[in-house]
Amino acid sequence: MADDKDPKLALFELYLATAEKVSDRRAQANSWMLSVNSAIVGLYGYLQADKMAVGAAQKAVWLWAIPAAGTLVCVAWTSLLTSYRKLNRAKFEVLTQLEADPIPPFTRENEAYRRDRRWSLSYIETLIPVCFVLLYAVLLIVAIVTRNTG
Repeated sequence: MADDKDPKLALFELYLATAEKVSDRRAQANSWMLSVNSAIVGLYGYLQADKMAVGAAQKAVWLWAIPAAGTLVCVAWTSLLTSYRKLNRAKFEVLTQLEADPIPPFTRENEAYRRDRRWSLSYIETLIPVCFVLLYAVLLIVAIVTRNTG
């Protein structure tokens, strides 16, 4: 009987659902950004393997431009993750305030998480674009060294 439901519990459930939707959107954004970065790396490898009919001067430009573009994508990705993390943090602060006695589940979970000194998933997922940035830096350095020695 939905009419008998406690209004505070209904609000809590509704707000929890909005927090879950934010997490789902963040996961979709991660998948999309990972796909974009994979395509960028693939394009770089394809160009590096001389599979494209591009002159030496154009190839040199592309070998610099592709890692630069990838780095910009990673900066956008990191900004997006930061925004989602802040939004989720705010939502869970509200959920924590809405928690009713006797057992506040989010508060207890957070305390256990801190006690175990675990890294948050938000922090871990932020390492992915950082790894791509490092890859792009290496590709850029290789392009510079190859151009100067070749």
